[in-house]
Amino acid sequence: MFAALQAPNFCVYWFGLVFYVLGHRAEYVTFAWITWEVSQDPMALGYLGLAQGVPLVVFQLFGGVLADRTDRLRLLIVTQVLTALGLTLAFGLAVFGLLRVGPLLALAALSSAVRAFDEPTRLALVPELVDRERLPNAIALGSIPWQAGRIIGPSVTGILIALFGGTVGFAVAAASSYVALALYSRIRVTRQTPTGDGQHVFGQLGEGLHYVGRDFVFASLIGLALFNSLFGMSYVSLLPVYADWYFKASSSGYGLLNAAHGAGALVGTFTLATIAHRVRRRGRALLIEAVGVGVALMVFSGAPAMWLALVAPLLVGFCNTFYLTQINMILQEQVPDHLRGRVLSIFSLCWNLLPLGGLVGGALAAAVDARFAVLLGGGMVAMTALLLLTSRRLRAIR
Repeated sequence: MFAALQAPNFCVYWFGLVFYVLGHRAEYVTFAWITWEVSQDPMALGYLGLAQGVPLVVFQLFGGVLADRTDRLRLLIVTQVLTALGLTLAFGLAVFGLLRVGPLLALAALSSAVRAFDEPTRLALVPELVDRERLPNAIALGSIPWQAGRIIGPSVTGILIALFGGTVGFAVAAASSYVALALYSRIRVTRQTPTGDGQHVFGQLGEGLHYVGRDFVFASLIGLALFNSLFGMSYVSLLPVYADWYFKASSSGYGLLNAAHGAGALVGTFTLATIAHRVRRRGRALLIEAVGVGVALMVFSGAPAMWLALVAPLLVGFCNTFYLTQINMILQEQVPDHLRGRVLSIFSLCWNLLPLGGLVGGALAAAVDARFAVLLGGGMVAMTALLLLTSRRLRAIR
């Protein structure tokens, strides 16, 4: 399960990732709480979501271009320095009581802009830290901090904020970022610094988009991930409706539904880390798992009782993580290194379109009801995966 941690560079990177994710989760929870605390305005939280989401969508593809033009380790360290400094500034302003909605939105937008360059760089760097045989295991292990952080990070930060106030959330986020930076600075990789080959940034961006667009396998897998974000995972934004209206379980039910999804995702990550090297027909396996996501969502949409509603998100989290991580593995193994950052930036952009999926789901729920929105989303994911299952090229991916 932990074979990739035997590679010294990846081991240091992985523990740095643990602290990075801890800081990232603490940052998000703290921004939301302090924005609410200083404004008492739900609209301010909407503006916060906009400030955190728009920079990712705007800059992510350019982050992939930069990851292919510069030294990836150096770029990762630069983004980590900027992240730590931004959180330190937020902490300082909070200590002196100077945070208002405007500065909070500006800091949140700055943090997300930095992360737009961090994410593709981080993904593209992994193959340089571990040998090819252990790369699938390394990718699966790289998902563990994210899935565990989804469950642990907000809970721990919420407790600390309840005990000591919102300022401590920024302190935890900043401290975690500095620890991650210290660990990343210990990584040593030997790699020839790439160049732009005389191409303009937009030319390189177009080259990456063209490469994905003309490759049926890559376009299909990334398209499946995009469908998943827009139609499948939008159900997360509707969980409060299910908990409050359908199951009469209020906030405790909402917490349980979120925890079920997170637990399933974490189990899926550990499972894949253990058996990744034994999956012979990854194309068929990941498409069947994608169908499983859609079917589980359709079951959840009409769940009559809380116990069934808890089982379905568990399966959704498991299948979703299992097949998306395998897509990441296939891209990492088959994409040429000089295009890796750009292709992975397109793939990671799919994750950051989740808020748009939530908007689609919310609109459907308002027009009809939440059960219909989740049923339609699950059906779209299942039908797309079934359609792709008819492709011999995709089924034959090993």
